[in-house]
Amino acid sequence: MKLLDVEIEENVKIANDIFLLSFESEYLAENFKPGNFVNILIDKESIYPLLRRPFSISFVEGKRVYIGYKLVGKGTKLLSQKSKGEAIDILGPLGNSFLTDTFDGKVAVIGGGVGIFPLLGLCKELKNRGNKVDVFLGFRDLNSMFLVERFEDICDNTLIATDDGCRGYKGSVVELFKANVSKEEYKVVFCCGPKPMLKAIKNLNLPVKCYASLEEKMACGIGACLCCSIKGKDDKMYHACSDGPVFDIMEVEIE
Repeated sequence: MKLLDVEIEENVKIANDIFLLSFESEYLAENFKPGNFVNILIDKESIYPLLRRPFSISFVEGKRVYIGYKLVGKGTKLLSQKSKGEAIDILGPLGNSFLTDTFDGKVAVIGGGVGIFPLLGLCKELKNRGNKVDVFLGFRDLNSMFLVERFEDICDNTLIATDDGCRGYKGSVVELFKANVSKEEYKVVFCCGPKPMLKAIKNLNLPVKCYASLEEKMACGIGACLCCSIKGKDDKMYHACSDGPVFDIMEVEIE
């Protein structure tokens, strides 16, 4: 983990309210593991936003690091207005990471919304380890879709669910996965997305391990402020930023 001053290489809108930001950092590129995130101080010259904002690292190409985000508030709006050459202050890499072993069989990866971003780097690493990967991606509609072609280039099978049926399965990505899981013997499942999606996956009571990257509000990013506390089994408390963000889905409560 280091504090880094980096210059933005690209900050582009790739879907409805969805942006992809990139910068070069040899340190982050060399130390990144799928599931890691960074805390960004968006404007060092202003007291707002006072706190850093957490963003998952989506993927790395050479020395270039890619981060995806959705425009949801003042902080991300300010970030979306940053241009090539502008500097941002980054703390990272933070958090734990997904398990990326070589599994004897197929792996399922499920993503919804901005939770799709960290799964691209995961799929790349799983394929590098020789795994067969099926990815299930959920979107609202055609205008909210992003990175699909990149997943198609990497994964063995890319299955799409949209709320309005404009592409692929009409309905939720969990329903799509449920319809396919009986046909395949997946050795492990990975997921990231909104809490209703994760809760629905947990309620499937899968016969294999399922690891989820949790999206929580964070402040410090290092487990000191307790802002991202979550409850686990037997009332055990975890910090999503330092104990996670990746957890065995059956070991934590998802509200």
